[in-house]
Amino acid sequence: MKLFSPKSKAVVGIDIGTHSVKVVELAGTKANPRVIAWGVAPLPVGAFSENAIANAELIADTLSGLLVSSGVKGTTVSVAVSSSHAITKVLGMPTGMGDLEMEEQISIEALHFIPYPIDEVNLDFEVLGPSLSNDSEEDVLLVACRRTIVEDYIDLIESLELSLEYVDIDTYALERVYRSQNNLGSHSDEPVAIFDIGSSSSHLMVVDGERVLYSRHQNFGAAQLVKLIRKEYGVSAEEAEEILNSSQPPADFLSAVQEPYVEMLRQEISRALQFFYSSSSHSNIDSVVLTGASCALAGLGGDLELKLRSKVVVLNPFTNANVQSRRDAVLAKAPALAMAYGLSLRGLN
Repeated sequence: MKLFSPKSKAVVGIDIGTHSVKVVELAGTKANPRVIAWGVAPLPVGAFSENAIANAELIADTLSGLLVSSGVKGTTVSVAVSSSHAITKVLGMPTGMGDLEMEEQISIEALHFIPYPIDEVNLDFEVLGPSLSNDSEEDVLLVACRRTIVEDYIDLIESLELSLEYVDIDTYALERVYRSQNNLGSHSDEPVAIFDIGSSSSHLMVVDGERVLYSRHQNFGAAQLVKLIRKEYGVSAEEAEEILNSSQPPADFLSAVQEPYVEMLRQEISRALQFFYSSSSHSNIDSVVLTGASCALAGLGGDLELKLRSKVVVLNPFTNANVQSRRDAVLAKAPALAMAYGLSLRGLN
């Protein structure tokens, strides 16, 4: 299964997470995408764990129902593997090298830094462009992932009688969404930090005008928000979720729950950025772009902006799209659908 492909073919983006599964089906072009269908469904506990498929049958049952209820028509699919399970490296290759020769050379280079037998991994590469450090070379992105992880996704999708066109990496799916939003580009020479808040973990990506500079996962997510709600109001996990999704939360929700959570979020982002600064020549960023379900909290971006003292924007992947299905409802779910959107965007010209 190729991680990169020169072909363009409309696909349904499927984002399988610890807490839920999300789907987005796009048509049209990258410049003028149309949202044909979208949906979100909660996953049973234990279906997905440690950023990997734990119970394929539970996921298949949930996904099958979601595809029907959301009105998805396509049968060609794109999914994402967590970058925590992938090995990526930018290699310098002589300019003008043919595809076959480059493939052979990259396979040799991969032996030096992939800690698994080469026949146990899926390898793929993509030419990024001229090297920034050597005029006689071009930068090539190499991606490797354990074959067993990729095969789990293949088996899952084929069990639903769907065709798996792409196995992407979460980092590049989110980068694709970010670059599709013209209004989010950096207004300085500094890079932009994209912070994706999952259920049990978060993912910091730092990008500049051309490529991903840094990627790191950490143990912080929306689960911390649910814990705050349970502690404050003495409710079950299910009741906490209802409060979180309610249009009328308790009167003291902002001071008792949201403000402490924003402070926790500030600390996590600041800590993640310090790791980036210590490993690069950068000491500042232009802005922070937030994604993930908990980012839909009213005012969260503005609250965090005050604490970080840096511009903060909540990513809405549908900003430049023509939404044909439940347009009003999608706004509340937009931050959670960024990954699925980026996976479907992969198939458009």
